[in-house]
Amino acid sequence: MKSSKRSLLALKLVCDALAILFSWLLAGYLRFYIIPGGVRASFALFVQISVLVVTYTLFFISRNGLYVEDLEHSWRKQTNKLIFSAFEGFLLLVITLYFGFFAKVSRLAIGLHFFLIIIFLVTERTLLSAYIKSCYRKGRYNRKILLVGYGDNLQNYERALHSKSILGINLVGQYDGQGTAIVGCRQLHADSLRTVVEQTQPDLVVISYPGTEYERQQAMVAQGLDLLNEKVVLLPSLPESYIGTQISDFRWIPMLTLNAADIGAFQRMAKRLFDIVACSIGVAIISPILLLLAVLVKLSSPGPVIYKQRRVTRDEKIFTMYKFRSMRSDIAEGTAHWTEENDPRVTKIGRFLRRTSLDELPQLFNVIGGSMSLIGPRPERPELVEKFNTEIPGYRMRHRVKAGISGWAQVNGWRGNTSLERRIEFDLFYIRNWSMLFDLKIVLYTFFRGFVNENAY
Repeated sequence: MKSSKRSLLALKLVCDALAILFSWLLAGYLRFYIIPGGVRASFALFVQISVLVVTYTLFFISRNGLYVEDLEHSWRKQTNKLIFSAFEGFLLLVITLYFGFFAKVSRLAIGLHFFLIIIFLVTERTLLSAYIKSCYRKGRYNRKILLVGYGDNLQNYERALHSKSILGINLVGQYDGQGTAIVGCRQLHADSLRTVVEQTQPDLVVISYPGTEYERQQAMVAQGLDLLNEKVVLLPSLPESYIGTQISDFRWIPMLTLNAADIGAFQRMAKRLFDIVACSIGVAIISPILLLLAVLVKLSSPGPVIYKQRRVTRDEKIFTMYKFRSMRSDIAEGTAHWTEENDPRVTKIGRFLRRTSLDELPQLFNVIGGSMSLIGPRPERPELVEKFNTEIPGYRMRHRVKAGISGWAQVNGWRGNTSLERRIEFDLFYIRNWSMLFDLKIVLYTFFRGFVNENAY
């Protein structure tokens, strides 16, 4: 490990250990000296256990990847991992104290520690991240990256390195560009990858070639495997929509499962229970609004209040989706396509309903009935699905889960007449990373930025 990495790792370890220790000692001090009923003599045992507390928590912080240097600094991801690490350490501590200690340790003090450790760790890591970013700007702890190969993947990677959330990067150059140089990137020439690495001393080597250069890529990967002190990554020549991001092996044969994005059976049951409870409560609360909107739709133009349309949900099953009618019923729709801006078929009240997504509210009954979920990829019409299946790689994978009223793509602005490829990427990210907290997050985002959208016509 290089000296800059060692010093940065040591800094994180020391700061984390101090935050854990301080939260434990403060919890003991509050319990035994401040809160009435505390026995001060018990504080000595509490101090002795601090070694165990620090060790347990540091172990789980390390296990959850918080000492691995990442190119992108996400406060949210780091905070989630810190909270989870603190919870794991807390559980192991409780088990150890219950089964391994004859002397009783104050449960109130342990509980106080759990809340304090989250506060101190998150605060400490936030301040530490700010300090490290300031060091990056001064040229300290910078990570050097060497690009090897050429092609769209490598160019996209180089552009991504210029994101505002990526700091402390020093791009040392491009090797073996084969005449396809990345603009603004220094071109390196040598007889081998090892020679270039010895000259530039990178921390990370990124290899990528077009799919037609498989043999050249394999030869360069073989050279990369000989590097011991540098991390080497390979950018596969695959679109994002292909990848389910599950890597495994079968009898030492490496396998990349392309369509691994899925939600387990137990998680599906939890998600279904959440759908039923949330939507039933929602219908009860907004029933006056539903009645008012139904009256407005009926008065806006002749025709039914509820518009029914065939859509596609999980396993490509076709169901009838409900919406408040937002178009005149005396104008034929024609072939399946998205509504365009200033579409003459849309009524005045319908335009308002579409802009605010209130026309989607009857889909709460679809969710209660089981054909949809509260959160998931938005459903499309069967004829459009058939078309997209043949034109867009990986489109079928979004039908591994039930269609949703709102989704990760929608709250990020990918709705209406926008890029289908980007929408699929967001849908697959949702499926791969599903959790109940993720669903709740999307529900909150829907309220704050998902209802009104410039692409909703």
